[in-house]
Amino acid sequence: MGPIVAAHAFLTRLPVPRRADGGMDPHRFMAWLPLVGLTVGLIAAATRWAADPLGPVFATLAACAAGPLVTGAFHEDGLADTFDGLGPLDRSRRLQAMRDSRLGTFGVLALVASFGARVALLAPLGWRQAGALLVAGHVLGRWSTLPLARWAPPARTEGLGTTVTGLAGRTVAAGTALAAAIAVPALWWVTPGAAGAAVAAAAVVTAVTGVWWLRAFGGVTGDTYGATNQLVEIATIAGAVAVL
Repeated sequence: MGPIVAAHAFLTRLPVPRRADGGMDPHRFMAWLPLVGLTVGLIAAATRWAADPLGPVFATLAACAAGPLVTGAFHEDGLADTFDGLGPLDRSRRLQAMRDSRLGTFGVLALVASFGARVALLAPLGWRQAGALLVAGHVLGRWSTLPLARWAPPARTEGLGTTVTGLAGRTVAAGTALAAAIAVPALWWVTPGAAGAAVAAAAVVTAVTGVWWLRAFGGVTGDTYGATNQLVEIATIAGAVAVL
């Protein structure tokens, strides 16, 4: 249970022992990141179900807000910082902009678009379908960190990006198998065609953002991992909704 608890301590604010990841190499629990996505996704899905009597739009807003509350908006912060970093034309200035604690225009637009896209896609669905897509989106979003950590170089010589890069191939394979074992049945339950479309969308967005961060920043950082997580989550939901 140590690596599982450490993965949850690393990516959420759930009441698990904070010391769990204190002395553990992140590489030891990276394969369990999709399981963290399952935890967060189930909480979001339960929120959607509980709030459904108040109307699908409100229930979807509450469900989409539940995830950041559980994680401390960890990935949303990365999304905002990454898009703020895309503003300057010079690469060194981009990395500096990402570390600026102030939220810029690009970051605000990214957060609004990200949140709005999920609400727009999920609100028209019943709570069962929306809940299944929330689970799959959170699982595949966390999975996206694994291939990037395996193949993308770090953009800096210090920081979160350097602690998880160079991930072992067997860790990526194990995490991918775990993500598929959770996400594919959830998507298949929505409709059989949803699984292929959603998984393909998640894989494409992971690859495209990896190339994007490499060209824009020279590699990946902790913030770009969070940005990819958010974009893959949206892509997963959109891919499934497209075939509904």
